[in-house]
Amino acid sequence: MHRFSLVLLAVVLVGSSCGDDSPDAAGLESEVASLVDAAEDVRGLTFFEDPEIVIVSSGELANRVRLLIEEELDPDETLITQRLYELLGLLDGSVDLLQSYSDLYAEGVGGFYDNDTGEMVIAGDEALSPLAKTIVVHELIHALTDQHFDFASKLDSLIDEQRYQEASALQALSEGDATYFQIVYMQTMPTSDQVEAVQESLSVDSTVSDSLPGWFAEDLTWPYTAGFAFVDRLVTDLGVSGVNQTSTLLPTTPEHIIHPGSYLTRQPPRSAVLPEVALEGYEVFEEGQWGEWNLQLLLLDGVEPGEAIVAATGWGGDEYRIYWDGTDVAFAYLFVGDTPRDADEMATSLAASVRQRMAVGSGFSNATGTTFTPGADYALIMRDEATVLFVAAGDPAVGVNLANELRAALPAG
Repeated sequence: MHRFSLVLLAVVLVGSSCGDDSPDAAGLESEVASLVDAAEDVRGLTFFEDPEIVIVSSGELANRVRLLIEEELDPDETLITQRLYELLGLLDGSVDLLQSYSDLYAEGVGGFYDNDTGEMVIAGDEALSPLAKTIVVHELIHALTDQHFDFASKLDSLIDEQRYQEASALQALSEGDATYFQIVYMQTMPTSDQVEAVQESLSVDSTVSDSLPGWFAEDLTWPYTAGFAFVDRLVTDLGVSGVNQTSTLLPTTPEHIIHPGSYLTRQPPRSAVLPEVALEGYEVFEEGQWGEWNLQLLLLDGVEPGEAIVAATGWGGDEYRIYWDGTDVAFAYLFVGDTPRDADEMATSLAASVRQRMAVGSGFSNATGTTFTPGADYALIMRDEATVLFVAAGDPAVGVNLANELRAALPAG
């Protein structure tokens, strides 16, 4: 996930059907107290300090989420990412990225843990619905793991240091932990309450989500779905104590989350060094690892899902760089596969995605990659042994210059 999917540590993307009337928080104290005990029981941990739970209306909850996003996301930086997504064909120019994230979070949120204040903010009514109870437990699990393993401050530090792949892996572990034990708690509820909770979650208003490209929702739910599968594997192989051990010996890449075996063997990413190339009039906005999940979700969005998964699974390591001149963006990406076959699959799928999504001319493919004739934009894909170089730019002349300099600087073989 990119930086914009990391703005909140613990937003639960299942909605609450509670009304907008201000709830009677005092009247919910006994219910909340029993849920604190339940969270400690299912997670097997005890609070060092009593958690602070704030019950608000659904409207107030949405407002708080919007304020958090406005505090975390810089409009200028978000615009650069929007331009990158438009270049790669993931957005068509009609979507305001900052507004879309704000609307999407506000639409689907049922509660969140604010690591700055230590508050769990939950949508509630005169009484907590079955779904709301599971959301409270989810957020209590976040508070428990934060007290025991300091997830929140670690995540903040990783984001501040632009170590986004490590942050994505930690977020998936955190959300997977909370989601797994939320479901464990749900299984202790009466069957009628379980059914009602599921029905309530299915009645969520998805107007905003339905209006956006599908990858938005997939990206925002990835920490929950992939994280849950990861924690489920840990519990199956190692028991709950294995989850606690993993919380101190953290996964460091989304590959560890997607393929738990790579975490259990502590498989490190392969070295990928993208040569430093300066572009006249441009500055480097951001650089780092792109990662297997971003590759599957974003770069390969123009091919069939099965093909995208196969190609992205060959990820061994990578490095990317985003250039910005105040108006336009250029993108350089170096992929290192586990084998030459992985690089070949990546180059083939990436070329198909570029043809489908980007505003480039016809492409000529051979054994070394694909060169696209410039259209409105520019793209080049070059394969060499187990590596793939991908260059894209909104200004074709800039793209040609960047590609030529990178090819000249990369070692052969």
